[in-house]
Amino acid sequence: MKQYLDPLQQEAHDAFFIIGRDGPEEVFPPNVQKADFIKALAQLREICGPENVVAGKDLVNFVDPFAVNVSHIPSAAVCPANVEEIQQILEVFNTHKIPAWTCSRGKNLGYGGPAPLVKGSIVLSLHRMCSIIEVNESGAYAIVEPGVSFRDLSEYCLANKPSVWPNVPSIGWGSVIGNALDKGIGYNQLGDHWHNISGLEVVLANGDIVRTGQWAADGAPTAHLCKNSFGPQIDGLFLQSNLGIVTKMSLWLQPRPQTYMSVKVEVDKFSDIAPLVDALGLLHREDILQSNPLIGDVLGYLSIQHSAEQLYEGSGAIPDDIISQLQQKHGLGAWTAIFDFYGTKAMVQARLERCQSVMLAACPGACISHRFTEVPEGELLDARKIAEVGRGEPAGVVGTSRSRMINFALPADGSGHGAHTDYVPLMPNDGQFILKWFIEARKIMVAHGFNAILGGRVFKKHSFTIQMMFYDSSSATHRKNLHVMWRALGKAGEKYHLTNYRSHLDHMGMSDVSPQYGAAAAVSSILYETSGTCSPFANVATDYCQKAFDFNDHAYRRFVETLKDKLDPNGILSPGKQGIWPEAWKRFRSEQPAENGDSEVRNEGT
Repeated sequence: MKQYLDPLQQEAHDAFFIIGRDGPEEVFPPNVQKADFIKALAQLREICGPENVVAGKDLVNFVDPFAVNVSHIPSAAVCPANVEEIQQILEVFNTHKIPAWTCSRGKNLGYGGPAPLVKGSIVLSLHRMCSIIEVNESGAYAIVEPGVSFRDLSEYCLANKPSVWPNVPSIGWGSVIGNALDKGIGYNQLGDHWHNISGLEVVLANGDIVRTGQWAADGAPTAHLCKNSFGPQIDGLFLQSNLGIVTKMSLWLQPRPQTYMSVKVEVDKFSDIAPLVDALGLLHREDILQSNPLIGDVLGYLSIQHSAEQLYEGSGAIPDDIISQLQQKHGLGAWTAIFDFYGTKAMVQARLERCQSVMLAACPGACISHRFTEVPEGELLDARKIAEVGRGEPAGVVGTSRSRMINFALPADGSGHGAHTDYVPLMPNDGQFILKWFIEARKIMVAHGFNAILGGRVFKKHSFTIQMMFYDSSSATHRKNLHVMWRALGKAGEKYHLTNYRSHLDHMGMSDVSPQYGAAAAVSSILYETSGTCSPFANVATDYCQKAFDFNDHAYRRFVETLKDKLDPNGILSPGKQGIWPEAWKRFRSEQPAENGDSEVRNEGT
């Protein structure tokens, strides 16, 4: 089944999802009679057309290509073209009590992709809803559907609306809406996507349609220019959420500036992360920084062009002394921060001067370099020309270079399937705190045989640190060790009272059960109860539960789950997403997780 109209994006999809991969095993929705499931599929085919209801081997498009177990397999997928079809599909799901797992493009790789949390769910893929409804240059906003990718929006603006620069990530095949709803990050002034949502259209579980903010007032001239609503502001209820299906979003764009400057700061020692973060935090609080700096380490930058085996021929993680040699050989800093300035020449130069002053006071040995772009009076900046000589993402041009990182952990012969996941806790902008954490995190990753690729993003008041884990998803050893390592990082994070920026399917809901398996444990009885087999999640103690969001006996979660039960009484929309369970599924949350990342659980249907 084709996922993209653009052949370049379809080729990339095939490379990750199709080539060299078999379709998943046959499973059925939990607690649904097989005859009812067959009837439901027939009804879905009548709604969307038979070519847009997927089952069998074609479901390879809707599983996680980076999966380390078989716990997250759909029974089918349905791909509507519009809101009216979604409403009819929800009627079918409510009638048969079939859980749906909603995705836009399904490219949230490293966190589960399009795969459902509950095995046997039907994936509700919105990739066919791919209209760019409006790009408004004077108001600097866009209105898009879920199937619009960053590359789609970037190319449209470059060709038709060049006075606005969309905020794009490193790889452009993901959904603009899906990324914003999962609190994704880009690179320009509006890099924190979810803070720049200016209105949502949402279909609720009963088929009702809601719009948020000023968009809720028909004909309001401020519909996409002002976020204010009358009374409670409800947009946030649909972020990382299972309370509704977002079918349209308005999102602010960055106006094209008069001049542009990219800045790079390199520091020599691992311990320099502390003053680097402190300096960036100060510059952010002073409103000198306009974007959120990306910080990376030596291996992070080398992984863009090299595999681990090209850098080191020994076994296990690359040793510290070899990393130091690689740093010198390739002329890298132990840490590199990149960010950008926009505006008039005078404004950009003033920001650079203050940046140099603060940075050199904090890190006297820092190397600060920049590339400044301006055009003659009467001409306008060309984003494509910026991308030709440097990073295009800060100018709204999608890049592809970081896609090669995925193969970092593969054998020298190139066999296997490159994959990644990460552990991304939120941090204060406290350099010593972050240094202490990185030292511990690195020891854990190396002890489990993984190269510690460390980095993060710095915001005005906080940061998140990235512990990137590249692995070969075809390797049983990698899959098993990955789970054990993630569990160790989660346990270490408890000591610091850390919470996660976002969660993989295997780790959702870990405030209630193991920080290693989270919601995967919570649904275990769904996966095996009808087959009569023993759950592999049955014998593991959870004596180290993360205490995230535990104030007043997890009142936050209880509040959201109360809303969930009111809005979705049958619990059909993405049950268990981010640890939020409808009443009909709560009994499955108490199941215990397994240690084995390769555990297989059969669900035969009843």
